[in-house]
Amino acid sequence: MKTFVIGDIHGANRALVQVLEKCGFDYENDLLISLGDIADGWSETSECVDTLLKIKNRIDIRGNHDVWVYDWLKWGRTPTVWVTQGGQATLDSYMKSQRFVDEDHKQFWENQIDWHVDDKNRLFVHAGWDPYTKDPFKAMIRPQHVQAGSIAKGCHWDRDLTNLLQSTLRDSTKQKFTEMFAEVYVGHTATRGEVFNYNNFWNMDTGAGWHGVLSIMDIDTKQIWQSDLVKDLYPEEKGRT
Repeated sequence: MKTFVIGDIHGANRALVQVLEKCGFDYENDLLISLGDIADGWSETSECVDTLLKIKNRIDIRGNHDVWVYDWLKWGRTPTVWVTQGGQATLDSYMKSQRFVDEDHKQFWENQIDWHVDDKNRLFVHAGWDPYTKDPFKAMIRPQHVQAGSIAKGCHWDRDLTNLLQSTLRDSTKQKFTEMFAEVYVGHTATRGEVFNYNNFWNMDTGAGWHGVLSIMDIDTKQIWQSDLVKDLYPEEKGRT
């Protein structure tokens, strides 16, 4: 069994199918760890969930956009900040497919988890945590953007660790912040098309939620496969602007 990690998908099912094909993903035997933000942006959030549900072995991390979808399905909430940040495309996708009434889709959004640490002490989380805290786990559950989602936490929103590691600070300053884990994998903060790596830290969000690409990695070999530019896969759409 191989283990793959994938960045923010944002409703781009065509990109999702493409990278799964490129890496030779085995739907019956391989493990896929999704770093969250399945929803919002391009027009096929419902279809993305259908594709993921075909995969036998998955770990589904919850992202900030997924919090909004959860809130909509659970309580019918459609805050303007969500609808204008790609949520309308998710609503349209679900209104078209009507899959929001189906138990498998409800369970998908219900059962996403906030983070995962595997048996090799590798952490998978959507956003991150305050790098100056002594307890990353306590920082990750700290409420953030409560107005944007009833269960929104630091692990869904906090960009501080990513921003620090992507900054120009000296290595000696940055190196200590992820030493608690063998490796750290996040999404949430889009790069300009390349997976960002600093020591044991990997940011897998390569801009599929905007006009970039979707990336998937074999976490043992570190080989990366990318989709075409998502805007080219959806030429009939504007996407998030």
